[in-house]
Amino acid sequence: MAQDTTLNMSAWASLRDMVGKCLVSLGERYPDMVIVSADVDTSSRVGGFKDRFPERAYNVGIAEQNLMSFSAGLAMEGFIPFTFTFAPFASMRCCEQVRTDICYSNLPVRILGNGAGYSNGISGCTHCALEDVAIMTSFGNMTVIEPGDPFQIVKVLEATMDWDGPVYIRMGREATASLYPENQKYEIGKALIPREGGDGAFIAAGIVVHHAKEAAEMIRNETGAEIRVVDMHTIKPLDRNAVLSAAKTGRIVCAQDHNIIGGLGYTVGTALAEAGVQCKYKILGCPDEFVPLATPEYLYHMNEYDVEGLVKHMKAML
Repeated sequence: MAQDTTLNMSAWASLRDMVGKCLVSLGERYPDMVIVSADVDTSSRVGGFKDRFPERAYNVGIAEQNLMSFSAGLAMEGFIPFTFTFAPFASMRCCEQVRTDICYSNLPVRILGNGAGYSNGISGCTHCALEDVAIMTSFGNMTVIEPGDPFQIVKVLEATMDWDGPVYIRMGREATASLYPENQKYEIGKALIPREGGDGAFIAAGIVVHHAKEAAEMIRNETGAEIRVVDMHTIKPLDRNAVLSAAKTGRIVCAQDHNIIGGLGYTVGTALAEAGVQCKYKILGCPDEFVPLATPEYLYHMNEYDVEGLVKHMKAML
């Protein structure tokens, strides 16, 4: 039986839950779409698709390198594979296969990586994807997306169906509410602005967009300053116009659940430098070191890209 695809925009859900809800409807509309997983069917919520289209669902077992090469082969035969595994395995264990088998031939493989950043923090560094954006953005032809709103995920996946080449979508495990109205337009490479403001800007992706929106409201209540929130859901290709517009506020705090080196902060900083634009600029994210086992909330707080940390660093610029 197909899964319920009704979206309650006021409810809370995780990205992987909402992916599971929309896979069946996508499969009905796109007969060339197939699912390939590395023994993560339950955690990736692909059961509904497997029940509805068993002949279009493959589980290669705990063999992530084979997962990528197998998906590349399916893409060569005209299919559009949606490939599921944990984000650290997709980016590190399969690095060569993604680069050479998928990206080199510019194949339409959609890689969905669960457990991005510290969202798997209680499982330790082996299951935390802190380097995946740096790795995936360095591959030619690869598009990298980190959605912040689980209720927009069906639009994200739909947008990839007509997108040329491979796509990597990193997803945290946290449940959140929606940031946008149901009719919000989504476009790959075009940032969304869940909150306007001219006194500074948060540029963020994924779970940190929610932290930034709450932090901006807190700053307004405390100081009267209006801080813009830029949801940079597409990290590659970057929306440079949104970055340069944010720079006009004079202050940018760029935050992502990723190593501070090689992530969104570096990409945004490079765009500012290449344009010759000056503003106060701060990068927040995971430190360039390994941390002990801990909950995501603790790690976000410790590294100051939760609400409290974002407020602290933006207020320091005001």
